[in-house]
Amino acid sequence: TIPAGIPLKIKKYKLKKNEPPFPIEKVPYLIDKTSSSADIEKHRLTFKSYKTEILVYPSLDLLFILVNGYPYAKVRALAGPPYEYLMAYEVQKGKPVQWDFMLTTPTDSGEYKILRLTDHYLSNSYYQNTIVPFGAWIRKIDGKWLYQKNGKWYKLPDHILADLERSDEERVYNYYDINLDRNGRVMAARYAGHDFGKYVLLWTSDGKYHYPEMGYAAGELVYEQIVLIKDLVHLLTLPGTDDQTSVLAQNRNFEFYRSLYEFKASQGRTIPAKGNLAMYSYYKLFKGFELNREDEQLMDARVVKAFKEYKENRLPRHERSRWEALGLYHFLRINSLIIDKQAGWYERVIKDWQLFKKLRADLRKDFDEMGVLSLENRQNIVEGWLNQRLDFKKVTPPRGAKYLADLSFSTFFKPDEESLLFTERERAIMLQRIEEAVRGKRDEGLNLNIVGALNRYNFGVLLNEILGDLYKSHGCMHVSPRNAVFLYHLLPIGAQMKVYPYSKRISEEAVRAVPYLADQVNFADDLDKLQQKFAATSEVKIAVYPYSGDWIVYLKGQPFARLRIRGGPQTKFYLLQGRDKDGNPMFESHLAYPTTPGDFYVFKKVEDYVSNIYHDQTIIPMEGMIKWHPEKKKWIFRDKKGNWKDIPPAVAADLKQPMEEREYTYYDTVRNSSGEVISMKWGSHPFGQYSLLTTLNQKTDWPELIHSSGDLIMEERQLVNDLIKVLTAPHDKLEGCVKYSQNFDLYRICWEFVNAPDRTDLIQPRERAAYRLYYGLPLTTPEAALLAKDVVIANKVLRQKELTNEEIKVLIKEGIAYKRSGKLKINMEKILGLQFDTYQYVVTIQKYANHYGTLKKHWEQLSGIRRALLEDFNTFVVKDVNLFHNFMRELMLKRNRLEKLSQENALQILNGMIKAPAPSP
Repeated sequence: TIPAGIPLKIKKYKLKKNEPPFPIEKVPYLIDKTSSSADIEKHRLTFKSYKTEILVYPSLDLLFILVNGYPYAKVRALAGPPYEYLMAYEVQKGKPVQWDFMLTTPTDSGEYKILRLTDHYLSNSYYQNTIVPFGAWIRKIDGKWLYQKNGKWYKLPDHILADLERSDEERVYNYYDINLDRNGRVMAARYAGHDFGKYVLLWTSDGKYHYPEMGYAAGELVYEQIVLIKDLVHLLTLPGTDDQTSVLAQNRNFEFYRSLYEFKASQGRTIPAKGNLAMYSYYKLFKGFELNREDEQLMDARVVKAFKEYKENRLPRHERSRWEALGLYHFLRINSLIIDKQAGWYERVIKDWQLFKKLRADLRKDFDEMGVLSLENRQNIVEGWLNQRLDFKKVTPPRGAKYLADLSFSTFFKPDEESLLFTERERAIMLQRIEEAVRGKRDEGLNLNIVGALNRYNFGVLLNEILGDLYKSHGCMHVSPRNAVFLYHLLPIGAQMKVYPYSKRISEEAVRAVPYLADQVNFADDLDKLQQKFAATSEVKIAVYPYSGDWIVYLKGQPFARLRIRGGPQTKFYLLQGRDKDGNPMFESHLAYPTTPGDFYVFKKVEDYVSNIYHDQTIIPMEGMIKWHPEKKKWIFRDKKGNWKDIPPAVAADLKQPMEEREYTYYDTVRNSSGEVISMKWGSHPFGQYSLLTTLNQKTDWPELIHSSGDLIMEERQLVNDLIKVLTAPHDKLEGCVKYSQNFDLYRICWEFVNAPDRTDLIQPRERAAYRLYYGLPLTTPEAALLAKDVVIANKVLRQKELTNEEIKVLIKEGIAYKRSGKLKINMEKILGLQFDTYQYVVTIQKYANHYGTLKKHWEQLSGIRRALLEDFNTFVVKDVNLFHNFMRELMLKRNRLEKLSQENALQILNGMIKAPAPSP
C-alpha cells in the first residue's frame, strides 16, 4: 500500500514532551482496519491520492501513517536498540562466544523518502543467505539441484545444498514443506533461510540509492509464523475427540509449548523435559526466579556477569567489552522473549478452546459435505485458507473437492496436474473403503448409484426398438433376439396361434393399449413369474397380423402383451443370391413368399435349429466354437452334443477368404502369439439360437418357423457394444458422445441422410443411388452409372413405366423376360427379387438411421444412467475413462442377461477391475 516517494521521518529515541502530538491509544492499528483485498486497495488509493507520510518513534516501537497531517493508522515496528552491541549467536559454557560480524546499532533518525518495495532483497553483507528468495521451491531436476524464482529455475548454491544434506538439528538455514523420499532424503523443500523475509521496504536519503537500513519482517519471524500456522492447522484437523488435553497432546510443538507454559507459571520449578536446560536457567535468571545449584552449574559465568553489570548499571567502559556485555544481555532478553512467546501461544489456545472446538466441528462437517476425506488434503486446504486470510484474500472452496465441482464428463476425465496429488490421496482412501466393503465391512456411503439406475432401466425395451427392421423372411416370422428368448421360455406347447392374411388390419389404438412383452420382463425372475401365467395352454392364444407386424398374446381372452414380428413378403419373389462373372443375376431356387395365414398351434421349441435347406449354416450351433486343428490342418466345430466335427464345406470355403471378403460372421476371435487366428465363434446361424415350430394338424411341423437370426443377434450384440461406447464417452452432449463411437457416428450420418436424401455429402454414392432409386427420387448420371442396369429396369417395371428396346434386351438376356407371339412376358418374381436387392440397401440405411434416432429419442433417460456412474466415479475419485467403460460394460451385459445387480457384486467387480486393469477398449 505504501507508494514510493512519500516522506519517512524517523524520530530520535529520546522523546520530547509533545511527542507524539496526538493520543496514541486513539489511533487504530492498520491491521484492525484491514480484513480484505478491498481494504488493501482502499489504503493504497488513499496513500496515493492524499498527502501521506510515515512517522517512526523507535523508543515506542511504533510506526504511524499520517494522511493530510492526521494519524490514519499505526503499526508495531521494532527499531534497532538504543545502544550498540554485538549479537551473540551461540553461547556455550567453556567455549568462545560466536559473535555476529556486524555491529547492532540504533536506527538512524532523520528525514527520508520511500524508495521502493522489493520481494527479493539481495544483501551484500548476507549474500549467501539471501541469494535464494524466501519461500522459493528447491528441487532436484534431471539430477541437478535448482531453486525457483519468477517461474524459472536456477542452480542452487553449493552451501545451501550442503546444508540440506545435514540432519534437521545441524542445519544452518530453515526450510518448510519438506518432501522426503523413502530413504529419508530431501526431494524438495521451500527455503526459509532468507534473513530479510519476503518483502523489504527501502528508503533513501539522496533520492537515488537506498539507505543501508530498511523495514522488513525478519525471515525468522515469517518462518515462525509458517510453523505456527501448520501447528494450528494440525490442531483444527486432527480426527477424533475435541477434548482440549487430548488434541493438544497430539501436537509435538504444542506439547512443548505446554511445558513452557507450566514452567513459566511455576516460576521455574517445573522444568520442561525437552529443550536446552541452560536456556531455562537463563530464563529464571532474567525473570528473577529463584535459582538453584543446578542452574548455576548450567549457566555460563560470562552471561551471569553481563546480566549483573547491566542491572547494576556498571557496564564496562571499554567499547568492545561493553558491546559484548550488552550482547550477552540481549541474548538473555531474546531467550526470555522466545519462551514467553511460545508459552503464550499455548495459553491463547487453551483460553480460546471453545472457538477451536467449534472450528473443528465445522471443518469436519464442511469437509464431509465437500467430500474431502484425506487428512493431508484437509490440512493443506485449511493451511491455504489461513494463509489466504493472512494475505487478506477471500477464502474460496477447494478446487479439488469432489462434491463442489461442476461435475461433467468433459472435465472429470481430463488430466489435471495441479490437483493430481490431491486426487491420488482421496482416491487411495476411497479404494481402501471399497476393499473393506468387499471384505464384509458395512459402509452405507458406498452405495453405487449405477446399480439402482441400471436395475430400474429395462434395456430389453430399448434394444428391441433400436434394433429396428427385423428383415423380410422367406415366409417365416422374424422376431428380435430378446423376444425369441421370451417366446421360447413362455409359450406352452399346444398354444393356439391365428395368423391373419395381409389384408387383415388391426387399429393402432387397439394395439397401443397393449404393453410390449419386453416391458414386463426386467429381471430373470420376471420371466419365471410369467411362465406361471402361461402355464395353462388353453388360456394362451396368439393373434398375428403380418401386414402391421403385430403379434398379440391373449391370456384368458384378454390382450396381455405384444411384440413386433416381420413376416414374409406380401408378393412372392426370388431372392437375388449374387451375380456371375458377367454380372448376370443369380436367383435362389426357392421362392420367398407371404407368411401363410391360418389357425396354427405351437408344436415344438428348438435350440439351434438344423435346416435341410441351410444345412451348412445351421449344423454349427449359434455361438458355437470353431477352432483350428493344428495336426489335421483344418477347421473343426463343436456340435450341439459337444462333439468336434469337420467344418461344413460352405463355411470352410468362406474361412479361406480374406477377412474383409467373408460372407459369414464370426466373433470373439482368439489369436496365438504369432497373430494367427486359432478359434472363433459362429454368428451366422440363419435361425438364431431359439426357434418355434408350428403345426396346422398337430401332427407335423409347418415349414414356416418363428425365430430370430444370427444376423439380428450379431447386430444386437454390436449395438450393445456401441451403446456402451456412447454411454461412457468423456463428453457431455449427444453429438460428442456419438462421434466417440465410429459406428454411431455412421448411424447419425444415415439419420441425417434419411431426413435429407437430396444431400450428397453424407453417405457413399452407391448406397445413396439405391436409396433414391427405391423411393423414385431423381438420380444423377454418376449415381445411375453405379447401379446395375437390370435393377434400374426392375424399378421402372414396378412403377409401370414403358421400357426401351435396349432395356427389354437386358431383361431377355438375363432370363428375366421373354417374348411369345410378339408379346413381352416378364418374370415378376425375379423383378421383385431385383427390387428387393435394392431394398436391402434401403433397409440398412434406415436401420442405421433408426439406431441413432432411437438413441436420440431416449438420450435424456440414458443420460441419467451415465450420470449415475459418473457420480459414483466422482465419489470414488476414480478418473480412469477405460475403467469407466469396462465397468459400465460389465454391468450392462449383466442387465442384458436379465440379471439383477446388487451393491455387493458391483463393488466386487469394481474392486477387481481396479486391482487388475483391463486394456483399453
